[in-house]
Amino acid sequence: MENKTSKYFKYAIGEIILVVIGILIALQINTWNKQQEEHQLELKIIEEIRSNLNHDLDEIQEDIAIMADINSACDALKTYINTQEIPSEELFITAGLLRVTPHFDPNTSGYGLLVSKGIGVISSDSLRNDISLHYERLYNYYKRYEEERIQFHALHSEPKLIEHFSPSYDANQTYYVMHEISQEDFSILKKDKAFIKVVSAIAFENSSVKNRAERVESSILSLITALDKEIKVLKE
Repeated sequence: MENKTSKYFKYAIGEIILVVIGILIALQINTWNKQQEEHQLELKIIEEIRSNLNHDLDEIQEDIAIMADINSACDALKTYINTQEIPSEELFITAGLLRVTPHFDPNTSGYGLLVSKGIGVISSDSLRNDISLHYERLYNYYKRYEEERIQFHALHSEPKLIEHFSPSYDANQTYYVMHEISQEDFSILKKDKAFIKVVSAIAFENSSVKNRAERVESSILSLITALDKEIKVLKE
């Protein structure tokens, strides 16, 4: 009886050990599966943010080029007013550029997905911080610059341009707008010192936004590089 009891006790202990081992294996498999799911989610989000940034880079670089054209137009317009006596199509096109106000509209679907899943999905502390700063601070700060320029344009530059010029749509022009002016109105414009001040102010406002846009461009390029490195690590 004692021998049977001993064998039964050993058998029971063995069964318990096997059950425990089975539970531990199951937990380990479950943990591994969860880690794999989190790993794939992180990769998916990072790749979407990377794709979004490609779109943002193209748009901000296009806006920077437009703002460079606006600055050139401001200088050309002041020179034309000071040196020419007769309005021309060159003047119409140049003045039309002063009405252009490029607007940056970033694609934030990837960052929105990250926020919905929890920013802790990004395992790298430095990358997580860079992404957060880029979307929460840099983009919002740049938006404020654009809003200030739009407000300035509505309050100052647009009224002054309309005072002297007649805007017209022209599909053949790069920015689809021309500002025409008669000989009589051009003679009046040449004597309007306030108009030259407004043109200078347009160039100043535009340069401020352009400088901030170039910072956004630099941040996008830096973040793309960091994301590419992380994607490579996650795929290994």
